Amino acid sequence: MIEPDFLWFCVLQNDGEYLGTKELPPRKPTLEYISSLIETAGEMGFSSLLTATNYHSTLENYTAAIAALARTKNAGLLIAVRPGMFDAAIYAKMISTAQNLFPGRVRVNIVTGSSPAENAMYGDFEPHEQRYERTREFMMILRQLWTQEGALEYQSERYHYAGTILEPKPALPIPLYFGGASEPAMRIAAELADCYLLWGEPIDMLKTRIARIKELELEFGRSLKIGLRTHVVVRETEEEAIAAANRMISKIDPKVRDNFMKSHAKVDSTGQGNQIKILQSALAKGDLFIEPNLWAGVGMARSGVGVAIVGNPEQVAAKIRGYQDIGIDTFIFSGYPHLDECRRFGELVMPFFKNTPISSERKLFDVGVAPTI
Repeated sequence: MIEPDFLWFCVLQNDGEYLGTKELPPRKPTLEYISSLIETAGEMGFSSLLTATNYHSTLENYTAAIAALARTKNAGLLIAVRPGMFDAAIYAKMISTAQNLFPGRVRVNIVTGSSPAENAMYGDFEPHEQRYERTREFMMILRQLWTQEGALEYQSERYHYAGTILEPKPALPIPLYFGGASEPAMRIAAELADCYLLWGEPIDMLKTRIARIKELELEFGRSLKIGLRTHVVVRETEEEAIAAANRMISKIDPKVRDNFMKSHAKVDSTGQGNQIKILQSALAKGDLFIEPNLWAGVGMARSGVGVAIVGNPEQVAAKIRGYQDIGIDTFIFSGYPHLDECRRFGELVMPFFKNTPISSERKLFDVGVAPTI
């Protein structure tokens, strides 16, 4: 079995052990802290770190990513972007520049957006279906400007380019990651992404989604990597891991929790809706473990992915092997606080994988069959 590609999460806001507290967590997202997290992740065997993008983060992610890449030398960054926040041609040049300055250390995660209310905070009022149409165009334009010779001539209702030339081209391919549980999202992934991302869900839900993306791969004549984004809580014993998970949500402020619950009504993302349903089902049955070693408690006070793998090192490694068995080869993990949990995962879980064959992705991402544009 080929070694999976492990990524960690690069937190761009205050970091700490507890979720949902009234006060901000104690660790500030200074450049020093972010750089330490990146270097630690690389030391522990992670190839890259995901930077999220939302209006609530303390730091804007592209600016922070470039500053951190310039300061570090080890792992790379998977930089998230919302198409509604940038012109496609300008962003293509920005990311191409980053890849040429930091060869092999730049990947891009395309985020369509899950909440109209949040999107409106930065001037994006596109409804759900139109957001996906825009996302597809955005990804196509990036691909064209990064790869095609000559000038780009392109016109649609959203974008109009005449004689657009991007030079120099990226020295190395720039992998595009993309996730989404809806049919339009999966079709975009199969057509244009290099890695299709899933959020942590019960295994049967993941199998269904993977089966569909495999069908779409055949339709588009392409082969994708499949990634899983989830949290992880690992300790020497299962009892310690469960205690650490419960401790993480033990200080949720009632008002914070109430506001968080109200925000659920504003979500129009299928994937985010699935996470909400998973948590609601777990709460209804009185057990936050939705299947062995998969815990839904993070969703009590965090948007996005709300589940975590919880267990001792052997259990966590076995869970990862189980995901590999159904076709997942890329993993994006996180934990609270991120620096401590990154090192803990590296020391306790990575040894289970270090003796398997090393994937070429660890050195240079294999973009597989190029999309037809």
